[in-house]
Amino acid sequence: MRVILKKGYQRRLILLAKEENFLTWKQLANQLKINENYLINEIAKEKRTIDKKIYNKLCKISKVNFDNFIIGNFNDNWGRSKGGKMGVKKTQLLISKCSKELAELIGIILGDGNIWCKKGGYYYLRICGDSEKDRDYLLHYVKPLFERLFKKKMRVIKHKTYKELFLVVGNKDVVYTLNYFGLPSGDKKLNNVKIPDWIFKSDVYIKACIRGLVDTDGSVCPITGRNYPYIWFTCNIENLRNSFDKAMKILNIKTSKWNLRKSRGADVYIGSKEYVKKYIKIISFKNQRHFHKLKKFKKFF
Repeated sequence: MRVILKKGYQRRLILLAKEENFLTWKQLANQLKINENYLINEIAKEKRTIDKKIYNKLCKISKVNFDNFIIGNFNDNWGRSKGGKMGVKKTQLLISKCSKELAELIGIILGDGNIWCKKGGYYYLRICGDSEKDRDYLLHYVKPLFERLFKKKMRVIKHKTYKELFLVVGNKDVVYTLNYFGLPSGDKKLNNVKIPDWIFKSDVYIKACIRGLVDTDGSVCPITGRNYPYIWFTCNIENLRNSFDKAMKILNIKTSKWNLRKSRGADVYIGSKEYVKKYIKIISFKNQRHFHKLKKFKKFF
């Protein structure tokens, strides 16, 4: 059951529960047992109606009853509110629980993906790559991975001029589900995105997410004078760099300091033979372009 409150009152209730109890957004989300991003960007901004159980918890936390401001109720399986002023269309989660496959897909999207919500009701996810070097990875790994998870088909689009290949799906529920699991819509740099907190609850999730990140925004390349491969990762988003560092520390893989470049963002590398071998052993790659580079260093293995 979901509750429709008068415009502005859903946000008032949430802020009241947060501020009267001196809670952070994360603390409030934990008490409500919902995702922090979903709380801040969806229900606090009144983009979604509020679940009856969450409404009751908020009233209890804030010690205020907002029943007088309820203008309608509807079941989760009801498509559209008939009497409510919000005219809310049903949106559903396509994935019910965390998994290493979802963690890897999130890493891929953080690397080479974009999630957009545009005026007029257009919602889409796009994942891109090099139409030659990443073709096998996108078509035979990323596309099937997404379709297994979401049970939705992705379209394949090749750029007419540049060597770019896009996997695209336009679906509100897909965007809603990704938002729920910690990926906000819009420009990733402006949003200062990071690896979602739930991924740090399991080393299995961390490894999968890092694999997705490095498969998309990483590379395998030696440096002058060294006869073994270095593993590189490039990123121009501060929060994402910080959460990448956090993941590497948890996995006990030593990396260099970030080299900030104005033209292409910042990059970091794994340069120790010990840690390169450890990365390949416990994380590895799914993008074959990286394996092709590794083959040049047979003696290293």
